[in-house]
Order: sequence, then structure tokens, then C-alpha cells
Amino acid sequence: MKQIEIKQELDTIISCLRNMGKSASVGAIDDYLDGMLNKKTIQRRLKSLMDNGYVNCVGEKKFRTYRLADNSLSSSTTKPDNVANYAPEKQSSEFNHPIFSAKSLEALSYLDTPQFGRTKTSYNFDLLNDYIPNETTYMPAEARERMLSIGKRFDNALAAGTYAKQIAQRLLIDLSYNSSRLEGNTYTKLDTKQLIEQGMLAKDKVEEETVMIMNHKEAIQFIIESAEHITLSPFIIRNIHSLLSQDLLANVNACGAEREIEVFIGKSAYTPLNNPHQIKEYFSLLLLKAEKIIDPFEQSFFLLIQLSYLQAFEDVNKRTARLTCNIPFIKTNLCPLSFVDVPQEDYFKALLYFYETNKLLPAIELFEWAYMRSCEQYSVVKESLGEIDSYRIQFRVARKDAMGLAIRNGYKGDRIKSFLFEYCNENQIESPEKFVAMTSNDLECLHVGAIVGLGITEALFKKWSNE
Repeated sequence: MKQIEIKQELDTIISCLRNMGKSASVGAIDDYLDGMLNKKTIQRRLKSLMDNGYVNCVGEKKFRTYRLADNSLSSSTTKPDNVANYAPEKQSSEFNHPIFSAKSLEALSYLDTPQFGRTKTSYNFDLLNDYIPNETTYMPAEARERMLSIGKRFDNALAAGTYAKQIAQRLLIDLSYNSSRLEGNTYTKLDTKQLIEQGMLAKDKVEEETVMIMNHKEAIQFIIESAEHITLSPFIIRNIHSLLSQDLLANVNACGAEREIEVFIGKSAYTPLNNPHQIKEYFSLLLLKAEKIIDPFEQSFFLLIQLSYLQAFEDVNKRTARLTCNIPFIKTNLCPLSFVDVPQEDYFKALLYFYETNKLLPAIELFEWAYMRSCEQYSVVKESLGEIDSYRIQFRVARKDAMGLAIRNGYKGDRIKSFLFEYCNENQIESPEKFVAMTSNDLECLHVGAIVGLGITEALFKKWSNE
């Protein structure tokens, strides 16, 4: 990462000298960059550029000025690879990026120009207005076929969320870890596993990182447990955001609420929509269109890219998009997208390029690669349902009926288990211990987003859960 940062700093100074078009002192460069780099860093990078022959200097000490050397670098967009060997060279035709095609790499070179040198853009309303579900497509048909071939888990139609529940513990760890890692969280995979499974906090980590992991766990559990009834409504997505952002935002009222303040994207020439009324309107429109998309891969990619682009919340937008884009996969029992091994730099480059140009090729390639990598982490064998899942399906109606009765009667604590045993006896439920354990756990995990089908109202559930 340090090598990448140095390269970016060198690029910034090169672009600055080119844009200034004349000799400039360290102080003048510092003023032009307006705090992007500190003065000592500017001095160190200028020395490196001088040592490698790409910058010339005139004068001594405080009167010294710098300008680009008279060579191809002054007009070329080729950028240095490192400090020790700064000579520009053409990319070998034999080089293959693990994610991006040569066409995408060429497109992404647009981002090599520092932020202040790129064209400023704002939210493009037409991107959403012109999208017609099931007519407009972002994901090519060939890519969707490839992803389906490796992501399909069952031949028969099964209850939504069946596969996600089978791999729930692993998915909680993988998706919590990788989504947090993409935000700069320094928890290791082992740290994450111990926190999720044992509640064991990693040493020498800031509290915010621990909260981020735990928030992911809650939000993923919410999606898995609600799979049979979850919809792409503003209510559901706001709740996912609330779970992901709880205890992380200075403004607690911003958790689960559409944004009412301006936000800016760091190191980007893109400025998101900043009219609160339009944010709510386009958030609803986005989800209405997403709900109509039939193909789960198109639906997932649409959610990932459009939610990230709209920035409907004060913060935690990309995390919300990454979890929301898994809803289509979880509902249809496809392998989920856990962002395994996705490089942080490539992920954000693909998004930034879309933000500023509205072109999708790098993001499409990254999405397909990420999905394939995620599928490889889980069994590719089409498994039959295990005993516990078969049991859940067999007694699903009875389980929901019993849960609804327990809530309507206000049963809590030990009274729930005694009631459930009575229920099993009256309704001749086989393996009553299994039924009681399963239903008791479901009641403990129950939330307002998963009460459909229980025959209770939201007000009744809130009264029961708060007693």
C-alpha cells in the first residue's frame, strides 16, 4: 500500500507542475495543492523526481524552483511505477490483470490524473430514469450465464434463504470480514471469527472497528432470517443501514434515515445529489425499479452500483450496498457474494470510474470476478437438504403459528418453552425438543422486519419485545 501511496504522490506533483506550466517553488506547489500533501512530502518526492531525471531545478535553497524536464513525460500520460525506477515504459502485451481486461485498465488510467485535474461531475438523473427493468441490462447475458453455472446450489425450488442458512456461520464471518476490510478495517479473518463466534475482542484495535464487524453480523443475520419475506423497500434498506451504522455515526438520528446534509466523495471529482427531497424520491424510485428486475445477477449489480452512486445516507452507503446486493442471491438460493479477495484499490477504482464517467465496464468485470471467487469459497456440490432444514420446512406453518400465539399471549422467558411443549403435545409435533429449541431461538432472533406471516401487527410485536 505504501508503494501505491508514493506513486500517487509522485503523480500528483507531476500533474501539478504540468498544470502550472512554469517553474515553481516548493511553497507555490504547496499552495497549488492546497493541503493535499504536506511540504516535507513534496520536498522528498521532488528530490526523487530530480534524481530520476524527470524534474529540473534552478536556484539555491529558498530561491530554488522546479519544472518538468524537457522529455516525453511532460506530455505523456504514462506514470511511474515506483521511486527507484521511474522510467515510463509500455505495458507488456503479455501482462494480464487478474480482474480487469486491457480495455478496462486503459479506461481506469483516467483516474491517474489527480482529482483536481479531472472533469467535475454530479448525479446523473437519467441513469435511473432511463433504466427499464428487464429491458435495460447492465450485466451481459454471457456473464450472467457464467455466474449462474457456478452459483446455482439446488435444482429444485426451495424456501428462500435455505442455502444461506446452511452456510450462515461461514457467511457471517466471510462477508463481515471482507466488507469491513474494504472500508479499511484492520481486523484479521481470525480476529473476525473469534469476535463473531466468541465475542472475543481483538487486541490493539480501535473500538470503531469492533463495532463495524458486529454491525455487519447483525445486518447479515437480519437478511438471512428475513429471506422468505424480505423486500427491496425503503423500509427494509433503511433498517439494514440502521443495523450497519448503529453506534458509528455522530448523528444518531442519521441511522436508517435518508440524508439531509451534503456529502462529498474523497479523492473524487463526483458530487452526489444533495437535495433531500430528491434523495428520498430517487431512493424510492431506485428500489421500485430494483424490485421489478427478474434476473438475480442483474438485480444484484443494479443495487450495488446504484445505491453506491446515489449515496442516500450520511455515511455507510457502500456497506449498505454490499449487503443489499446479496438479497437477490439469498432469496433465490444462489451462492452469496462475500467479496473474498477483492482488492480495496480495484474496488474503489471501479466505483470512482463509474461515479465520474457513468461507464460500467470495470465495475462489471470486478463484480463477475468477485462473484466467481466467492463461489469458489463454498462447496460447488449441489447438496441435498440436511435433517434440520427438512424439519424446518416440514413444520414451518406450525412454527409460525406457535410464534404468533406466544407473542399474542405475551409469553416471555421460561413460559415460552413450557407453552411450546404444550403446543407440540396438542398438535402431535414429532421430535418436540427439536421444535421447541428451533422455535425458541427464532423468537429470540425475531425483529420487526421478519414478522410477516405470524398473524401479528407491528405494534403488538413491539409491545411484546419491549416488555
